[in-house]
Amino acid sequence: MSQRPPRMTNEMLLDAIPVVNQAVKARQHGKAMELIVPLRQTWWMGPPLSWVFPFREERRIALDAVGQEVWRSCNGRRTTEQIIERFANKYNVRFHDARLAVTQFLRSLLERNLVALVLPEQDSGQPSAGPGQVTASDN
Repeated sequence: MSQRPPRMTNEMLLDAIPVVNQAVKARQHGKAMELIVPLRQTWWMGPPLSWVFPFREERRIALDAVGQEVWRSCNGRRTTEQIIERFANKYNVRFHDARLAVTQFLRSLLERNLVALVLPEQDSGQPSAGPGQVTASDN
């Protein structure tokens, strides 16, 4: 029986450090940014089925200026709280409103496996990851 990871509290989320998935490539097109995510090919997606149905090898996600700002802030050095404070200061909004916008955006990035949340070091001396996420030490 596998042990389920602990549910992430708001405090844990604010202390977590968002880290970009290294497989995702960001490409700038003028003022727009596009994230290119490679898709995993399964065995049944090969020939002869691929001769009839062309399967995509990558998924593309467009980011607006605000999304780009948050994406660039996920550099593995800033906590979620620092990203929120920076966002609130830049766009002149209250911390609560910035927290809502940034955490919703980060959740959508997490659901798409574009970023991982690394929690600060625990008592064991090893960094721990958020639910379903891996840390650099797990590789």
